[in-house]
Amino acid sequence: MDRRATFASRSFAAPSIRIKIPDQLPTLFEPQKATPNPRTTRSRTTADYASLSPERRLTVLALQLAVLEKAASRLGTLAFIWATVVLLAGFAITLSPTDFWCITGLLLVEGTRILGRSHELEWQHHQASRTRPASRAAVRAFFWMQLLSASACVSLSLVRLIHQHYGGTEDARSNRAAALNIFYGLALAEALLFLVEKALWEWKVGHRRLLQGVADDCNLAGAYGQVAVRRFFYHSYSRCLNGSILDGLHMCLVSYADDLITAGSHDEQSLGAGILVALAESDRFAEATLRRIGVSAPTIERLIEMLSWKDSSERDVRRSAAVVVSMLTGRKLILLQVIGISCAIESVASLLYADLDELNILGLSILNNLAHDHDNCDKIGKTRGLLDKIISYSNIDHALATTMPGDMRIKAVKQSLRVVKRLASTMGNTGKLLRRELTDIVFTVSNVREVLQRHDKDVQLELHQMAIEILTSLAMDDEAREIIGETGSVISVLVAMFLPAGLATKECQTTDAVRVEAGEALAMLALENKKNCGEIIMALGGGVWRLVDALKDPIVAVGAARIMRNLCSYAGDEWQIPLRGVTAGAAKVLRSITVEKAKVLSIFIGLAAQMLPYMEPGELGARLAAARVVDTVLARTLVQVLRDYSRPSMDVPRIRRYTIELAMAMMRLDARYVALFVELGMESELRCVAGTTSQLECFNVFSGSVGLSRRATSVRSLVTSALELMNKGRN
Repeated sequence: MDRRATFASRSFAAPSIRIKIPDQLPTLFEPQKATPNPRTTRSRTTADYASLSPERRLTVLALQLAVLEKAASRLGTLAFIWATVVLLAGFAITLSPTDFWCITGLLLVEGTRILGRSHELEWQHHQASRTRPASRAAVRAFFWMQLLSASACVSLSLVRLIHQHYGGTEDARSNRAAALNIFYGLALAEALLFLVEKALWEWKVGHRRLLQGVADDCNLAGAYGQVAVRRFFYHSYSRCLNGSILDGLHMCLVSYADDLITAGSHDEQSLGAGILVALAESDRFAEATLRRIGVSAPTIERLIEMLSWKDSSERDVRRSAAVVVSMLTGRKLILLQVIGISCAIESVASLLYADLDELNILGLSILNNLAHDHDNCDKIGKTRGLLDKIISYSNIDHALATTMPGDMRIKAVKQSLRVVKRLASTMGNTGKLLRRELTDIVFTVSNVREVLQRHDKDVQLELHQMAIEILTSLAMDDEAREIIGETGSVISVLVAMFLPAGLATKECQTTDAVRVEAGEALAMLALENKKNCGEIIMALGGGVWRLVDALKDPIVAVGAARIMRNLCSYAGDEWQIPLRGVTAGAAKVLRSITVEKAKVLSIFIGLAAQMLPYMEPGELGARLAAARVVDTVLARTLVQVLRDYSRPSMDVPRIRRYTIELAMAMMRLDARYVALFVELGMESELRCVAGTTSQLECFNVFSGSVGLSRRATSVRSLVTSALELMNKGRN
């Protein structure tokens, strides 16, 4: 996360720089508010998708063809009934041989066409499923059989209607002629409707290449996409024929793929997964596709199951399922459904055990999405061997030594770091256990160190920032701080990133965001850890002058102040002489206290409280003079801080504690400040603080709203000590 400081200038008696830290980006040193789930706006409803999707053209064509086919079939049925009931039953004896054989021939030809039609639909499904020459040949054979049959019906019916030579007496011919004209007319209409249907089919599907166009629009490329679209079209057409003509109109590729995945054969499940991933990867249809999948629990369960398919022939299907699941788990509402599926974590974990390839990256991506949920973090931690496997992908030296393409190797490391970072920053008791387990894995800190030591162009920036954030989160644990500090070069690398010598070379550039993160990590490592404080001082060259100089750098001034404060608090007696150098930055710190607000003010007050014990008597006055700050102004500022924060604040939980500590340090250093604070009303403000103390002010670090690293002295005890100092000073 980018906690880069921004700055604004302000006119005072002496020039100064005001540092601003956005309140919406809390660090681990402040409690983090629980934020509600962001509202997701629906860019397109399901109905919109159905009406605007490319496959709509196929369902409309299927409807048109079904209308023609059903109309032709109904006319054919009517013609058959008319021929058998009226003509052959009523006029069988009086029919001329020509009409008798014409009727018989038409019925046989129509029967042949109907037989060919039913078989053609069956073979069309076979052709759509398996592009075999035999299937294509069978479809063509039945196509020509129907075409010739319909043409024969048209020709024969038309000839008889034109000639009107039905024979017999005029009396016998009147009703019989009408009956024959009706039959021949029905046969002609039926055949013509069928030919119109075939012409429309060939025009749209053959000449206009409608299936190819829909496949391209739906991101279904190649032969695989052609099979998917063709099967969808035939399925829609069959539903229109076998049921209501509107049944196929409401179909869409997503629902069709859902049906294939949940109720189809193994091959159909593979086809369904391919359709879903194609639509989900399309910018145009991704939103509607994922929303429709999200309301189908059986589909999600089957996709999760597909993740554990391990046959080599199922690799593409597994990849498709992993892509879709990765996208689904990126959505909060659908993520909750995935959580409820038994063995979901285990199925996702199986992707990490495939050969080093895209499946591993997808598996890590899914785990990263799942880790947004607190309960899932607990499940990930409890899944046997999963943490070790996740950590193994963060080994950048191993990744760069493999035969995978370079971008894939770096992606695997990046995804691994993302998961580790997410797990390490988990809040509450679950987070505490996860940080302990991550630290116990012997490769965790060393892998992070290797990432930090890499200065390849494609490794820097984002990877470095994530690696540092992992160290910061892990360092919330006392034991982890010790382990990180004892891992060779970690602290020195962080110092080099925080304060790069000579603005770094082109091969090793450090962004402002990385510098800010490095400062936070060093401040966390120095917290209540004497060894780490010593390591930091040694990495700085045996003193703190570089940190003092960093106070002038608006990018890292806050980090430098935090580090110096912790060094002064926890380094121990053996580093007292080097730490005396902190007083060189007193002028900058004291001046900042009079101009800054909120978090930055709190940080500089805290640093000043630790600086003053290193000053000689009378030195405070000199530092105030150098800062062009009147001691009355400084004292009044501290009293005003206590007035402004009459109650504990989540944004600056330690500002009242630091203010009291600084006031006590000033009174101990120079008795004149006792009278000054009494005059300004400090006593009443201290009593107000004593009556409003809370647990919020008792901790150095927070994991969400849970406090860590409890302070030994309570704010109430500080108030009591400050009041005693004021009483002694007056006496």
